Amino acid sequence: MKTLKSYLIVLLGVLVLSSCTTDKTMIAKGVNLNKYQYASIVKGQTIHGTETDIEIEPGIYDAVEATRLQMVGERRIDDLSPKMKETLVLVKYSATSSQKESILTVSFEDYMTGKTVVSCRSSNHTAWTRQKDVDKAIRKLSSRISKVWK
Repeated sequence: MKTLKSYLIVLLGVLVLSSCTTDKTMIAKGVNLNKYQYASIVKGQTIHGTETDIEIEPGIYDAVEATRLQMVGERRIDDLSPKMKETLVLVKYSATSSQKESILTVSFEDYMTGKTVVSCRSSNHTAWTRQKDVDKAIRKLSSRISKVWK
C-alpha cells in the first residue's frame, strides 16, 4: 500500500510538471512559406540587453541559421535587391524569464507587408534553475522553428 501511495505521488508530480509547459506555433492562413529565402534578426519592441536576451539571442540566431533560410545582417538589408526583399522575413523575439518560468516568443514578419507569417512560443518552468528553464525553452523553440522552416 505504501508503494502504491508513493507511485501515485510521483505520477501526480510528473503530471503537474508536464502540464507546466506551453508551446505553440501559429502560421498565418494563406501564406506560402516556400517563397521566403532570407531572414534577418531585428531588435523587437522589448528592452534588449537584459540577462535573458543575452542568453537567448545566440540560440535564436542558431535556430534560424539551421533552417533553409539564409541569414542577412540587419545592416545589410538595404543591399538586397527589391526582388530579394520580397523573400525576406524579419525575425523578432521577446523573452521573459523569472525564477518560476521562462517564456520565449519568435515572430517572422514579411518584410514588404509587415504581416506576421509565423509565430512560435515556448515556455518552460519545470527545471530546477532559471538557466535550465531558459536552455530547455530555447531547445524547444529551436525545434519548432526547424519544423516550420524545413
